Amino acid sequence: MNFGIITSFLDGVESEYGVPACEIVIYRDHKEIYRHHAGHMGWKGGEPIHGGEWYWIYSCSKLATMTAAMQLWEHGLLGLDDPVSKYLPEYANMKVRENGFIRPAKSLMTIRNLMTMTGGLSYDQTLPSIMEAKKINAGTRELIRMLASEPLEFDPGTHYRYSMCHDVMAAVIETVSGKRFSDYLENHIFDPLGVTGVTFRPERAQMERMPAQICWHDKELYMFEVERDNTHQLTPDYDSGGAGICCRAEDYILFLDALACGGEGANGVRILKPETVAVMTENQLSDQPLRDYHDTMKPSESEGYALGMRVHLVDDDFPKGEFGWDGAAGALAVIEPKRRMSVFYVQHVLNYLPNYAQLHPELMRRIYHCI
Repeated sequence: MNFGIITSFLDGVESEYGVPACEIVIYRDHKEIYRHHAGHMGWKGGEPIHGGEWYWIYSCSKLATMTAAMQLWEHGLLGLDDPVSKYLPEYANMKVRENGFIRPAKSLMTIRNLMTMTGGLSYDQTLPSIMEAKKINAGTRELIRMLASEPLEFDPGTHYRYSMCHDVMAAVIETVSGKRFSDYLENHIFDPLGVTGVTFRPERAQMERMPAQICWHDKELYMFEVERDNTHQLTPDYDSGGAGICCRAEDYILFLDALACGGEGANGVRILKPETVAVMTENQLSDQPLRDYHDTMKPSESEGYALGMRVHLVDDDFPKGEFGWDGAAGALAVIEPKRRMSVFYVQHVLNYLPNYAQLHPELMRRIYHCI
């Protein structure tokens, strides 16, 4: 296979897109078939990256959170249609804000609602409960308990809204497993697969090997450098199930490779059964929630939304059954089960719409051309 058209594209993202640094790793059937990095540690040059740098992957973290939830489902410890209040009692009597008034919710929030972003939550990190939680350095379970005091945006199950649903899911996982969320991922997903370069709290040496993080100002149309931190890590003791992971591409790909190969890692360790992966990647949305997904997230018309990730529903430019998700700074995780192929691309440019509308699709078209 000649990967030249991928290499030339990645070598040009700094000049064409303003992306200072990027790295990609592609696996097929447990073997690395391509890896490349390009760019510099600084925003406008400086030391070239060498590969193996650390990146915040933001919402690509959601794939690990959903895998953890499906492990608990597989073992009979969690039901997809269980009310969230079975595990988090504070979510038993939720309210909904409607037309300036607060009323009781007409439906219970379920685990499936959390996984499919139909729970009625928002991504507003300035809510009073969150601000109060920050003051007391609340951990995951405590912050999510406090979040339950906020009115929902709609009745659970009636709409799709990208939100803190997967953060609430992390608190459910803590309750069911009896482990801190980050420890659960380490003990039940990453360590078993031999994944070492993943953390929620990068140490100084790891931060020093992190490329500059850039933010795009969508109104003024310019880029500026920001701190190499993660605003979704709401307190020092909080594990964000939706966006908390910092990692190296060469490590997270081992997890994605396991999903691409029916839940079994390259070392022979199984984290999910093939049937469970199939359930996790079935489209879950129809009617109004599916319209909301297409209206707000602007995916391909060929996409649906499964249990926490997009899924391609037909064969066209991209294959039916392909699934994955991306991150706020431009990370991209793609799993293609038919080819047993996984792709993990990382970069550090926040709030940049061309990541999703142009860069990612063009990158994947070139990959499929080569494959």
